[in-house]
Amino acid sequence: MRPRTLALAALSLLVALAAPPAGSVPAEGRPPPEAVCGVCGETFEEAGDAAGVPLTVESSALRVRVGDDGVGTWTARVELDDESAATFRENPEQLERVVRRTFEEHRVFTDDRRRLETRMDGDTAVVTFEVPGMAYRGYGDVLVVDYFHDDEVSGTVYVDADRFVVTGPEESALLTAPPGTRTNETAAVWSADDGDPSSVGSQTYLTFGPDAGLATTAAAYASLAADSGPGVLTNVAWVAFVPTLVLTIGVLLIRHFDRRFDGDRGARRFGPVVAGLGVLWGLCLLVVRAFSGSVAAMAWLLALQLLALGVVSAVRPKALGFRRLVAATVGPQVALAVATAVAMPGPNPWFSLSALALEAAVVLFLPLGYAARRGGSTRPLSLAIVAAPVTFALPLVPFGGYGVLFVGILLVVWVLVTLATGSLVYRLGWALGGESARGHADDSTRAAA
Repeated sequence: MRPRTLALAALSLLVALAAPPAGSVPAEGRPPPEAVCGVCGETFEEAGDAAGVPLTVESSALRVRVGDDGVGTWTARVELDDESAATFRENPEQLERVVRRTFEEHRVFTDDRRRLETRMDGDTAVVTFEVPGMAYRGYGDVLVVDYFHDDEVSGTVYVDADRFVVTGPEESALLTAPPGTRTNETAAVWSADDGDPSSVGSQTYLTFGPDAGLATTAAAYASLAADSGPGVLTNVAWVAFVPTLVLTIGVLLIRHFDRRFDGDRGARRFGPVVAGLGVLWGLCLLVVRAFSGSVAAMAWLLALQLLALGVVSAVRPKALGFRRLVAATVGPQVALAVATAVAMPGPNPWFSLSALALEAAVVLFLPLGYAARRGGSTRPLSLAIVAAPVTFALPLVPFGGYGVLFVGILLVVWVLVTLATGSLVYRLGWALGGESARGHADDSTRAAA
């Protein structure tokens, strides 16, 4: 690569880093947070004090049932202290006034409440209302709840209830929910029992179907892809542009200097280095206690692959041809990704695909180096490595609540680590290609003799 080309690439990288991602604004420009319930916590207490009825919320729960027609029925059950509960039982109109004052004077997420009703059930205030247009029908009779989804930047929607539950029509199954949300077969749950304060992300989708079969689940994801397609492409572009650019430049630089490698330094020299990388990676996983989940399983496989390939390369370098290298690097990764996606289903079963993209990019440097040394085609392997940031981000950005900036920074750090590790793995592949070339030359000499 010429110096002028490198300078232009570096300038493009600086411009990309300086440009803010789409949808990002300074923290002070964000609107104040909104309560998802309104009458389930402090805002209700403040409205009561302002109305001359001091009250204390002992506990609260909010349940939303979304019907077949997309109308959501919101039911808040708020347990009050004895004195205020007695006041509201004696004067039901006062309860309605305080509830309406809460919705009018405080920031509450719902802004199209209909058929508002209030009543007392012992010491519990019960507030019900309907919100139209919370969902629509997608593919395969799937009900897509997009009411909480907003591609535009908005303030935090915090859960002011001890428990917030969203369900679909009667006898429907919950198919998809955002990461971090507690789920069962029929409901998505935000609970104070989770420890950290709960919030509803602006990228939240929920889908419900007549069953939880494979075809219905596929229809749910197809519906989400169709709904969020333009936003997904924009977010992926912002997330993956800089990491892809850095990774492309890194691969080109490694390829540019490969001819300067010392051809006399064989695989027995670089095999222990790659094996050591596997041991180091395993130690890092022990430190962070990565012992459960599909991503942890994929990470441990990468450590084992680096260790095994390094040892075999040092002991029997001529046994590793190009096809065996491709099979040894890609085969176990794909098999484990499929197995974990099936055996460890979560709110987002595509985590295994994201982990596969990141970890396969590291080990693909091995057959890439081999093919480069033997003069074979390297374009497919190079493209597979460079496509890793997009492949990683695509399953996560549409449905996650991580944010564009966080995922982008995470990918840049990963790219730098991948290039540092991949350069050593590439040199092992280059050395293995040299061993194979020398082996063929020796065989030809013996045959001629």
